[in-house]
Amino acid sequence: MTDRPTAVAVVRERLGEFAAFDQVLTELSAELINLPADRIDKSIEHGLHQSIDILDIDRCAMLRVDGETGQATFTHTAARTGVATAPRSLLPREHLPHALATVMAGNTLAFTRLDELPPEASVDRATYEKYGQKSHLVMPLWIAGEVRGLLSFGSTRRERAWSDQLQARLRRLAEVLGNALARKRAQEELDQALGFERLTTGILASLLLARTQDGAKAIELALRDIARFLNVERATLWERLPGRAEFRKSSRWTAPGVPTPREVFNLIDAPWISAQLVSNQVVRLTRLDDLPASATSDRATLLGLGVRAQLIVPHCVGGVVDGALAVASVRQERSWPAPLDSGLRLLTEVFSSLNVQVAADRERRAAEAEAALWRERLAHIVRVHAVGEMSGALAHEITQPMGAIENYALAAKRRLAGPQADLAKVAGLLDNIVDQASRAGDVISRLRTMVRRHDMELAYVDVERVIRFCADTVRMDCELRNIELQQERAADIPFVVADEVHIQQVVLNLLRNAMDAMDHPDLDRPRIITLWIRHAAGIVSVGVADVGTGIAAGELERVFESFYTSKPGGLGIGLAISRKLVEAHGGKLWAAHRPGGGAVFEFTLPAAAIGS
Repeated sequence: MTDRPTAVAVVRERLGEFAAFDQVLTELSAELINLPADRIDKSIEHGLHQSIDILDIDRCAMLRVDGETGQATFTHTAARTGVATAPRSLLPREHLPHALATVMAGNTLAFTRLDELPPEASVDRATYEKYGQKSHLVMPLWIAGEVRGLLSFGSTRRERAWSDQLQARLRRLAEVLGNALARKRAQEELDQALGFERLTTGILASLLLARTQDGAKAIELALRDIARFLNVERATLWERLPGRAEFRKSSRWTAPGVPTPREVFNLIDAPWISAQLVSNQVVRLTRLDDLPASATSDRATLLGLGVRAQLIVPHCVGGVVDGALAVASVRQERSWPAPLDSGLRLLTEVFSSLNVQVAADRERRAAEAEAALWRERLAHIVRVHAVGEMSGALAHEITQPMGAIENYALAAKRRLAGPQADLAKVAGLLDNIVDQASRAGDVISRLRTMVRRHDMELAYVDVERVIRFCADTVRMDCELRNIELQQERAADIPFVVADEVHIQQVVLNLLRNAMDAMDHPDLDRPRIITLWIRHAAGIVSVGVADVGTGIAAGELERVFESFYTSKPGGLGIGLAISRKLVEAHGGKLWAAHRPGGGAVFEFTLPAAAIGS
């Protein structure tokens, strides 16, 4: 008796049809009481198979009805051997509207033949005929006091009557199955709530660990995880534009292949949704039919966005809604579990707070970039101005090699014009011409370096080489002013990470100021500038000292103020720009009084850790 039909026949013969069914129902009810939630479905399907075999019913099906969307979906099907199960592609709301409405009202629908169906069930009759259903019984499944499903039985081989005794027993079966599904549903809701709690905890941890500059990416990944957990295709974080009835997308995740909606959502286009959000109410739409009849604009807006179900959780600060988290289903209608609202509100608040930080960080970076741009433009003006002031010395420095080139060329020409050309002498003169041309080229190169526009470029810089460059640049000017330039060098000066042009500009500006401070005819002591470079404890320092008129008492800091100058025709921004340039490299620039008269300017830069 291992095959199902034989076993059923024996049981029915010994106990009778209803007695056998009562025994199966008792055993099924006892089994489902303590059965783990993950085994309930298998037990229900086994019970349905036993029931239709004992009661000689061709097939049966159990469907779950979403209390919010009204959609009915198959959960279990069973059929006698040789009979096809009910097609899961069948949609009760479209194909069996009369039967679904009857059951959702808490009533049982039963007919022995199709002619018993009322005229308003014409759609249902066509469906029954299509799938060969001759007789049908469908009754509600009550779960927690509400109709949340239906249990149907059908006969395809012959017409059959549904006696009161039979209906009473099938109703008891529906009660047993409804209680089991209620317990299963409670466990599923608990598992979903715990799962979302774990998701929320993980998201909060990732956002907490994310750096501000990575905040936008962290929010996008969090939106992706939320959308996948809720099985939807879009998740968007909106921020309200200041003083306007519009929300702008600040972050979004969209499933692959799903159209991306517009960037700005105007509340004017959705007045009903707007009113809900402004009053800090969660907008929960399982389908567009949930919108009130007056919300025609809202319906049109959501249709335009391709939305079929929508959940929007507002974020309120000080009684004013300033943002919202929206998740949307574009492929199907769906319900939104209310227990998740608190977690979504928490995430919305965290997202909004982090988004404010990201925006502030973005604005700060933009302001820093703009400040750096203007600082470089101002530094360029100072360099051009300095070149203008040095034009006489530079012209003199260029004139010397050019004059020497002319003299060497004339001498070479005379050597070649003689009766016996001294080629060795001519070669020497040509070498001298090359040397003087190189000297003039160096002057032009320094001039171009100083006056060109320049974007900040950090690199390993040899400060000693920078010092030599600056000393060579001002040496002719010092000679013309009868100033001695003394250089003090230390051994093993490490490189620094800096912009070489900016460091050149700082040193040249300090040297120019020292020269100007001693440019007085009544100065009664030798004019000497001391330029040094030192290294200690990972810090490279460069100093310039003069023996000029010095800095007035109490003015050591004021000299770094913009537009402060003691020189006729000076811009008053050289030292201010120099300090900004040094500080941008992580160093410091300050002034001091030189013992015996004069001033000292010194700046520091952190030494580079090459290879670290």
